[in-house]
Amino acid sequence: MTDLCPCVCCNNPLEPAQQFRFLVETDNLGNPAFLARIRTLPTRNGKPVPVCKACQTRIESTPAKPARPQPTQALTSSLLGVFGALSLGLLLGSFLTSRS
Repeated sequence: MTDLCPCVCCNNPLEPAQQFRFLVETDNLGNPAFLARIRTLPTRNGKPVPVCKACQTRIESTPAKPARPQPTQALTSSLLGVFGALSLGLLLGSFLTSRS
């Protein structure tokens, strides 16, 4: 028999059934439709995490924290564009009003 992976939460060895689930889920990462039907383990960045049954039960019973929205590149670019347009408008406005 092979050595069992340690649980990422408590560092105890996984039960054979949890080890089998982990191996099956990691083997099917390339087939998302099949993986969605068989997925039972918690995930991190879309990949299954090896956890023992006790830790899995504890994780599933704890409500998930809502994800904090991160500023995206598009938002930053659009804000820079708005400020650029405003400063250009103020600059042109000052030139046009001084000639009158």
